[in-house]
Parts: sequence; C-alpha cells; structure tokens
Amino acid sequence: MLPLLRPRQRRIGIAAGALVALVLLLLSHSFGRAVPTNNYRPLITTDAIASGCYPLPGDAQLDLAYQVRWDEDVATASGERRILRGQYDLVDRDEAQRRLVASFAAVGFHEDAGDASSDAGTTTMSKGAEHITITVTELPDTSAETLVRGDFVLDLPVVALARPDDPVCTFPSSTKRWSDAGYEKRSPNR
Repeated sequence: MLPLLRPRQRRIGIAAGALVALVLLLLSHSFGRAVPTNNYRPLITTDAIASGCYPLPGDAQLDLAYQVRWDEDVATASGERRILRGQYDLVDRDEAQRRLVASFAAVGFHEDAGDASSDAGTTTMSKGAEHITITVTELPDTSAETLVRGDFVLDLPVVALARPDDPVCTFPSSTKRWSDAGYEKRSPNR
C-alpha cells in the first residue's frame, strides 16, 4: 500500500493537475484540428442549360429559378424527342408556366391556336416546323416557405451536342444525361 500523502503534498498535486488540465484546454485549439482549406466540398456542377452543351431550341434561357433533373432522348410514336425534366422554385404553377412560355416566346415560338390545355398546365408551342410542349405540375402541400414548388417537363426536338470538345459536356452530372438507363426505368415511383 502506498504511503499516504501529507495534506500539503496533496494540495500541491491537485493544483499541479489542475494547472496541466488548464494549459491543455487553452492550447487544444492549436493541435488535433483540421486546417480549413475549402477543398472539402464537392464542386458544384455547371447548370445543364446554361452550359450550352445541349441548348434549348432557339437558345432559349429559362427565366425562373429551376434545377434540371433529367435530360434524355426518347423514342416516341412520332420519332425521337428530347425530354427535359426539371423542378421550379419560389413561384406557383401558373407563374412557372407563364415564365416558361415567355422564355420560348422570346426566341420566336408561338402558342398553338386552339390550345385549351394551358389552363391544365400544358402548353404547346411552334416555330416553323419545330414543336415543343411545356407541362407544369405543382407539388402537393407546398407553401410560401417551400423552396421547390413543382415539376416541369419540356418535350423538345432532339439536339446534337453543341460543344463536343468542352470537358463539362462529358459529365452526366452537368448535362443530366445519364447513360445507364432512362428516367422511366430509374424512377422509383413509376
């Protein structure tokens, strides 16, 4: 058994231990921590439309907050078509539809005469022989505080890769053109 310490030695030992703990606490910020280098975040990919890799007809630019979720060429009864799926933010369905239609009207597209479906969220537009269809749906249970308010689908003519030498155009995360399967196959709720 260890000999008992005298009270004075005990107090000195406690004070020394407390002093060491205090010094370690005060210096702990200088060791054992990562140096902030700002390289731990993944790079934000280029916007699928703004990149110009697969431009919209007439080089239209969408005038609303959005994110492209999917962009693919599909076989339809009338031939190959490009289907671009996205989500719109901060506005309601009617405003999103109005802005999408205005984006294509700005580059010469006109609403087809007799198109009564625009009140239901679908608008068909033409420019010469080119036809596009805009479908806008609202997500359920959204409010003024909700960021993403709904989905849109653009049925467009197929377009070739506009900038094949641009490395951005080779990344599916930038172009939203996923090579492994189509939207219908990969969507869990379809």
